[in-house]
Amino acid sequence: MFAERTLLDAKAAAACEIILEIVHALGVKPTKRIADCIYTGLSTDTGCFRYSNVTPRTMRMAAEMIECGADNVTINTVMFETKTRTYVALEKLAVGGMKMYLDGRCALITVTQEMYRESGSDESEVDAISSLPRQIEGVLVGVTMRERKDGSYKISMRSNRPINVSEICAAMGGGGHPQAAGCQVDGPLESATETVIQNVKNYIERL
Repeated sequence: MFAERTLLDAKAAAACEIILEIVHALGVKPTKRIADCIYTGLSTDTGCFRYSNVTPRTMRMAAEMIECGADNVTINTVMFETKTRTYVALEKLAVGGMKMYLDGRCALITVTQEMYRESGSDESEVDAISSLPRQIEGVLVGVTMRERKDGSYKISMRSNRPINVSEICAAMGGGGHPQAAGCQVDGPLESATETVIQNVKNYIERL
């Protein structure tokens, strides 16, 4: 653990579900500022309420925050529909180099240090790219390989049911959630890619 005290709820779709329960326990009436913050956490942790972790409780909490003044329209527009010019340039480079594996069941994007320099972007804008490979028709596992300055690669995996990418990443020393997980793999790129694809293949073949 990373703290003296830890409050965990495996059924919570977002950390802000737990925070709102604490707010309730303290008897605090959420102000607009609190509501904006909690709604933002609920929305971003659930992909704007599209992920499989969403529950009726999640939606009730979101509705409560809107009733308390959360500006859901602006929040969702900023978080999901607004892109910087540097991000668009990075996305173009990354998607342009996308590769398909395992008969189209796995799509892989690589983001290199050179792409950061060419686009003027940086690592802070890569997270949104991680969801792109999974969105392709027929893809079960979407992989984003992010090159670090030391030559290693940060791996982000997203999946469609029934694939549990946390199990795939666990085999490489990582972990996460069933539909979103990650790990780190040493370079160079060719061997890192081979390691990742082999682990994805091993998992799919066991289904």
